[in-house]
Amino acid sequence: MKATLLLASLAIAAVASAAGQTYLEETFSDANWEEASARSSRWTTSSFRKDLGKFALSSGTFYPDKEYAQGLQTTEDHRFYSISTPLSTVADNAKEDLIVQYTVKQEVAQECGGSYLKLLPEGYDAAAFNGDSEYAIMFGPDMCGSENRIHVIFNYKGQNYLTKQHFPVPKDTRTHLYRLTVHPDQKYSLVVDGEVKADHIPLEEHWSIYPARVIADPNDKKPEGWVDVKEIEDPTHVKPAGYDDIPRYIPDPEAKQPEDWDPESDGDWEAPEITNPDFEEWTPKLIPNPEYKGQWKAKEIPNPEFKEDPELAHYKIGGVGFDLWQVKSGSIFDDIIITSDAEVADKYLNQWKTNFEKEKELKAELDAKEAAAKKDEETQTETESDKKHEAEADELDEEDEKVEPEADGDVEGEQEKIVEADVEVEEEEEEEKTTEPEEEVKKETKKESKEETKHDEL
Repeated sequence: MKATLLLASLAIAAVASAAGQTYLEETFSDANWEEASARSSRWTTSSFRKDLGKFALSSGTFYPDKEYAQGLQTTEDHRFYSISTPLSTVADNAKEDLIVQYTVKQEVAQECGGSYLKLLPEGYDAAAFNGDSEYAIMFGPDMCGSENRIHVIFNYKGQNYLTKQHFPVPKDTRTHLYRLTVHPDQKYSLVVDGEVKADHIPLEEHWSIYPARVIADPNDKKPEGWVDVKEIEDPTHVKPAGYDDIPRYIPDPEAKQPEDWDPESDGDWEAPEITNPDFEEWTPKLIPNPEYKGQWKAKEIPNPEFKEDPELAHYKIGGVGFDLWQVKSGSIFDDIIITSDAEVADKYLNQWKTNFEKEKELKAELDAKEAAAKKDEETQTETESDKKHEAEADELDEEDEKVEPEADGDVEGEQEKIVEADVEVEEEEEEEKTTEPEEEVKKETKKESKEETKHDEL
């Protein structure tokens, strides 16, 4: 499909058609994208620094049509990229539309990086192309932190002007199409994924390029006696009697003098003050001012500094390039079209639409499979964890069974020792009981013997 479209496009690009002229059709359909061909001129990597990131042809990781999906991809993280190619002939939009269209596929979620292109002036230096090089128009998505917008920047008299409008960047990993049309009547149109975001809007409405058309007359003065005070105090609203006797602040009744306070050295102690809860700010109510005439404004006059420039947004484009910084690489650029013929751009738009729907379905299938695989993995992990816990529990049970007989034997032995000890205690108690009467008998016998001896002596 892409090859068929390319053949038709080559015929249009070869000569200027009645509808317009095509200056660049880059589809990256062959491996020799860095070499000049009938289709496009050579892409040149800038030599302004040695550590620039490298580009490579790639279809990405998912695609309905591999050939169609092939584009130019950034391949290295945390790199500057700088590459450009000249147009087949200089594009001059003085009398015809300038249409810039291309696709971007962010296969890796972009943390901070641009995916915009720059239209370069006639005679630009490809070898020295870098972020400071002058450009005519910068167009395309840019994402970094909270910054998420489609840039449309015009260079006018050496100064770059950003649009005042905010056009958000689609946040997914599918291929998106961006088209900018600069009309010769100083208007522009913007289309994202076939949806019109701006349609023939005057540049001065969305860019602060011109000074204001009208200004306040510096010589116009407010008339004397002009009343522009909308409300006044009600003269009939009187402050309540005795209101001024209520103090705003009072001593804190809960405050206590510190125990170490010495009046002789520290002076008389005074409690700190607090806001009086009985005090209320009184203000008279306001009423409409009967003399009010409205807010005075100086009359407007044409700005003497304003002057329309017929050359605004009139460019002679010599080339197109990517001058980017990317934290995460993986952006795929494709179908870069520079033309004045809307039919040529529409052919690529229709091709993109067909692919986008298929890509959307494919991505949904892949996401569903990934979710199912993740769920299966979680289930398997849970099952393995349960089995592991069961095995550990079984091991503990087996260890308990091995330990229990030894424990029973130990208990029986302890019980036998306790019984033996109890028997010994009982025997000792019996011996004590038997010994006590014998001792008593001996004592009595000895006592009687002494008494008899004493009696004989008498």
